Amino acid sequence: MPVCPMHRPGGSVSQIKSRSSKLPERILIIPFADGIGDFVNMQPLVIAVARRFPQADISVAASSYANYLVSPQQPVRVVTPSWFKQEPSPFAQSLRHFIPQIVLAWFAAPVLKRELDVDIDLVINTVYLWERNLDFPHYWTPQVPARPGAVHTLDCIADALEEELGIYIPPAQRYPQLYVRTRSREWAEDFILREELNGLPLVALIPESNMLIKKWPAAEWAYLNDSLQERGFRTLLFADARDCALSRQVIAHSKHPPLFVSAKLDNVAALLERCALAVGVDTGLLHMAASVGTRWLGLFGPTNPEVTGPYDRRLGRGLVAPFVKVEGCRNCWKSFKYEDDECRTLENRSCMSLLERNTVLEASLELLEPVRV
Repeated sequence: MPVCPMHRPGGSVSQIKSRSSKLPERILIIPFADGIGDFVNMQPLVIAVARRFPQADISVAASSYANYLVSPQQPVRVVTPSWFKQEPSPFAQSLRHFIPQIVLAWFAAPVLKRELDVDIDLVINTVYLWERNLDFPHYWTPQVPARPGAVHTLDCIADALEEELGIYIPPAQRYPQLYVRTRSREWAEDFILREELNGLPLVALIPESNMLIKKWPAAEWAYLNDSLQERGFRTLLFADARDCALSRQVIAHSKHPPLFVSAKLDNVAALLERCALAVGVDTGLLHMAASVGTRWLGLFGPTNPEVTGPYDRRLGRGLVAPFVKVEGCRNCWKSFKYEDDECRTLENRSCMSLLERNTVLEASLELLEPVRV
């Protein structure tokens, strides 16, 4: 396993309150980010902490969606700080430009402790670990040809936790695996029967992202959708009903419109589990598909599948837009860190627009080869 490139300032990394022999009774875990895919990738790390401290009361700071993704058998609870429920103020946004992100990450621990107002014995601040250990300028944005040495975010943080907590997280225990509830499987079965999909090979299309520069154009999705349907596959388009402008465009461009799906995350997980393949941009539902054992194909441009893609490469692969990065791409990672959401090189688009439709179709069919239509 590759070793995470470390940058080690002095002082505690995980902000452990005490290194005494007394085991912590209350633990707060701060995920490295608050997206759905980020929480999926945190699953094996949370389990490793729970295994190390079986007697502890463990909380994970995350938005309320995480309640749909935590297994009832997992000895943790989700707490949602008030500032997770609203967009940062303009003043808070401006701080990102003037204060190093690692400093802001460090402050997450005392701020959260103060709001939760509980006696926490151990704070495991993985956002600080992430900021300190991952070389964003070199590895966040994929290079063409690929730059060697990239390490997946999950491995980077797992390696740091091993050192900080004196634990071992073997490779076999690092694969994210979402628990699919029985009631959600029943919902998925009812959905498939109601839509007369039983016995059909299903392909999940996941076009939406909270960032414009991650999106693949609607016309390209429509071509992929029609091509798959004409070969006998039934396509399901997954999106949040509250924010699905791109999905509506995909449906409008399609000769054979995909079936639109918007549901609670636990039900989405169960339906993804029934799909033969999930094709998506770098977003949370793609991570969910891989974590329930579904084959996946990821579409990447400004983000590196080796760093942020689904962890289980046994089930799928990432396609990177074949755009040789120029000088203007050097700081593309800052579009994510500072939430500018603008391509710094290509006017009014991103390198995702250069990912060719036939390349995506061929890769999809290759992953679908074991499926008989």
